[in-house]
Amino acid sequence: MHWPQAIVDGRTLNEDEYPTYVDTWKSMEKLLETGKVKSIGISNFSIKTLEKLLPECKVIPVTNQVQLHPCLPQYELKKYCEDKGILLTAYSPIGAFNPAFFTDPDFARLARRNKLLPLRFALSWGVQRGTPVIPKSANIERMTQNLTLINLTEEDMEIVNSIHRKPGMHKSLLNAYFSDGVVFGWTYEQLGWDMDKNGVVKST
Repeated sequence: MHWPQAIVDGRTLNEDEYPTYVDTWKSMEKLLETGKVKSIGISNFSIKTLEKLLPECKVIPVTNQVQLHPCLPQYELKKYCEDKGILLTAYSPIGAFNPAFFTDPDFARLARRNKLLPLRFALSWGVQRGTPVIPKSANIERMTQNLTLINLTEEDMEIVNSIHRKPGMHKSLLNAYFSDGVVFGWTYEQLGWDMDKNGVVKST
C-alpha cells in the first residue's frame, strides 16, 4: 500500500471515508490466501497510522517503505517497526538529487576518506544500520556500483548518525510531495508527521 490514503476519481478520501487504509489492508490480506502473493507491505506509514492499522491486522506488514536518509533517519519509527517485526526500508535513501547532506563538511570528508562517491557512502550507511535501501537508477553501470558498498567504522556511523542534529538539517528532502503542510489533501498531523509546513522536523 503506497500511502495510508485512498484516492477515488481524483479526490483524496477523508480518514473516515470508505475505503480506509485499514479496509485496503484487509483486502490485501486476502491476496495471500490465493497463493499468488508471497508477502504484503506498506509505504509512508508513521507510528500514528501504524497504531491504527496494526490492531486490525491478521498479517503484520513485512516492510514499511519510507523516506529515510541522514537528514531524516527516522529513529523512532525504526525502533517502533523493529519492535513490531516490520522491516523499515528506505525507498528514498538520499531524498533528492544533490541532497543537503552531500555538502555537509563531515559527510563529504568521510566519503572522501573512504574513497566513495557520496551516494555510495549514503547507501553503505543505510544498509549498515539495518535499513535496506532502494536507490532509483536506469543506468546499469550505476546500478552495479550501488551494489558495491563498504563497512563503515563505528566512528563514521556515529558522525553520519548525528548529521540531522545540526541546525536546519533534520528535515524531509522530498519537496514534490509538500505544499503548505499538506500531502495529497491530508495534513502532516493527519499523517502523523512531526514537521512544520516546510518539512522541517519539529523535535530532534
